[in-house]
This record gives sequence, structure tokens and C-alpha cells, in this order.
Amino acid sequence: MEQAKEKIKEMLTIIGINAEVEIKEPGGFETAHLAITTDDARLLIGQGGQNLHSFEHILKRILHKKLGTLPAFYIDVNGYRMNRMEELREEARGVAKKVRLYRKEICLRPMNSFERRVVHTVLAEYPDITTESVGEDLSRAVVIKPLP
Repeated sequence: MEQAKEKIKEMLTIIGINAEVEIKEPGGFETAHLAITTDDARLLIGQGGQNLHSFEHILKRILHKKLGTLPAFYIDVNGYRMNRMEELREEARGVAKKVRLYRKEICLRPMNSFERRVVHTVLAEYPDITTESVGEDLSRAVVIKPLP
């Protein structure tokens, strides 16, 4: 994780963003993450988190090429991802209630892989619900289904 932290600092310096980077170790079911604090959060996050997702993807590709294997981690900027994860958990739980009530599957809007993983993880706790990712590329979405 230390190498990831140093590479993030290097990349941010190259693009002219002043930031603090801190390693956050996992607790419970969480994944370790690198927390970036900056006044330029809007630039790093982008619309709907697209820049952040791309930045993380590039960083992981660089580190994988350099190190071979990587521990699971994600990047957060000014708490954006933590807040987004909580919103997704609430949305997933709400949709799961509807699926239970109406006994019909519901397809969520397209999401990136990080967001889909959050939905799958939170709904894995529901014994009468199953989830599946469907679609391709930017159109991938989670379908929440009742078990028979």
C-alpha cells in the first residue's frame, strides 16, 4: 500500500494537484483504501465519479505492471466514495424491499464496477435475494431478483 500511496503522490504532483494521501486499513467488511484530501476534489472526482474511477484504473494498471500482484484497495477523495457507498447501500436495501414485496426482479441503472460491487456485497446478506450484473461496458447494471 505504501507504494500505491507514493505513486498517487507522484501522479498528483505531475498534474499539479496539491493533496494529502493517507492509507486507511480495512475494518470489518471494508477494503483498504487510500484517502486523498485536496482542495481540487472536483477535478479528481469528475461528473459522477468518472475521473476518480479512471484515475484509480490507471494507478492499478501501473502498479500491477510494476509489482505483479496488488492487494485490494480503492481510492477516495474527500470522502466522496464513502458517501457514495452509503447512498448505494441505502438504494440497494430499498430496492430489495420492493423485490421482496412484489416478487419481481428490478434492474438498477448502469453503474461502474466499484458501485456494482457495493450493491452485490450489501445484498449478499439477504438470503431471499440474489443479484446479477448484466450488460456490457458502460451499460452494465445490477439486476436484483427474488429467490424462488
